[in-house]
Amino acid sequence: MTEHQMLLTEIPLNPSVKEKDELRLSKQAVEIYNLLQLGPARTSELATIGLQYNARINEIRHAICHQGLMIDEVEGEGGDNSYTIVNIEQSKFWKKVKVKNEVWKWEK
Repeated sequence: MTEHQMLLTEIPLNPSVKEKDELRLSKQAVEIYNLLQLGPARTSELATIGLQYNARINEIRHAICHQGLMIDEVEGEGGDNSYTIVNIEQSKFWKKVKVKNEVWKWEK
């Protein structure tokens, strides 16, 4: 059986947050965002905040894209990747989203 890799649009932002407040970040997402504001953060650092750091990164991406910002990932040695906040126009991640024709909830 092959694994299905979920698209970002298939991942719920945060089911504990009511839809009207969907841009409000969870506690772990706020901690990760604060760390990212200081500069690049590594997977090993993010995992100390929460093991589901990828979901929190996705949550932050959806929130900051309204400000023209995005989070990019650079592969690191041994899987210790680096995440950084960049302008959306320069974001490699955002370019991949656009190539796949994904529509994010806020774009509808």
